[in-house]
Amino acid sequence: MMGLRLGFHYHTPLYRDPAGRLLTPGGQGRFIEGLAGACDRVVCFLHSPREQEIPYMDYELTAPNISHVDIGPHASVPRRMLQPGRFVKPVVDRRDEIDVLLVRGPSPLLAHMAHAHPDLPVVLLLVGDYMRGVDDLPQPFWRKELIRLWAGYNKRQQINAARRTLTFVNSRQLYDELKGLVPALRETRTTTLTAADFYEREDTCHATPYHLLYTGRMDRTKGLFQMAEAVNILTQQGEDVILDLVGRPEQGDPILDEIMAYAHDHAITDRIRYHGFKTVGPELFRYYQEADIYVLASLGSEGFPRTIWEALAHSLPVIATRVGSIPLFLQDGHDVMLVEPRSSTALAAAVRQLIHDPARRRAQIAAGLETVRQNTLENRSRELVAAITDWLRERGKSAAVTS
Repeated sequence: MMGLRLGFHYHTPLYRDPAGRLLTPGGQGRFIEGLAGACDRVVCFLHSPREQEIPYMDYELTAPNISHVDIGPHASVPRRMLQPGRFVKPVVDRRDEIDVLLVRGPSPLLAHMAHAHPDLPVVLLLVGDYMRGVDDLPQPFWRKELIRLWAGYNKRQQINAARRTLTFVNSRQLYDELKGLVPALRETRTTTLTAADFYEREDTCHATPYHLLYTGRMDRTKGLFQMAEAVNILTQQGEDVILDLVGRPEQGDPILDEIMAYAHDHAITDRIRYHGFKTVGPELFRYYQEADIYVLASLGSEGFPRTIWEALAHSLPVIATRVGSIPLFLQDGHDVMLVEPRSSTALAAAVRQLIHDPARRRAQIAAGLETVRQNTLENRSRELVAAITDWLRERGKSAAVTS
């Protein structure tokens, strides 16, 4: 596995601060450092952030074998699509410095990066689908339709690129959709959880108020409004619960304002707390350690959210909706409790059941810990790099035979 020189591209930016530190959002930062632990070198072909994005560049890349090539500003999607060659050129200029380019998607420049250089092997890692969730966007109808048209075009280009290369997906839905279309297709499980992140305990819900936790983007497609409705239902039923929301606001999505207005109208403003964005590591993990139940009420498609792995590793019982790869990677009633999406009533009932069933809570916590131990960043990074190395080796043999 060692010896591979890996290039990496995704649309999430990386920032070199005045002190020379390389900073990026924590999820991406941990993923890159995981790759660096399994490769000889990782070259990041990433955008520089917009001014308003800099506060979220919270994770410092410290591995000595990571370098950054600024491919240009993280401009709007239309601007990037109008001049794709400008962003691809840095990859072409440094072709000789890498053995393969790993492109994470969906991403606006994925198809252009996949054809950056005729002699540069490209591997794809697909973790979502722009087409899903368009209907839930807080946009006027005409804009949703434009987004849908662009997302359909982007998806067709992505599939065309995947047909010609090794492609990893972290969603069973994506796997089933691409099976038969993509010859070299692998299912994987992405995570940012390291072996040092575990926090073990036998049980939660020791004292009221019981803290329900959600971490991640403040995005309405995560079912945040349904969580607020569930808190209202639980309060009316006499349960002493608080919903803690931790994460970055989603630009253009007023869901937090809508939740707070709902809380005010239903006299539960003291039951819903937004704590803002927290850095991955001790600052974020403190909220997992102080919580009693983790909730994720996604409305539609999911790959597999890394936050579920984080919750399980912190000995939290998890309630999630039956969407995407969640019911395929975790067993309902064993290491997770699953409910139907868009049902605040079902979500509230599941919370109430866990609060009042300590035996089920403890069993779910123990099973979750056992499951998540197999899915650390170290393990997944080694598997990913090993598969890429084997594919390059076979590709080289095939080229030799053809020639």
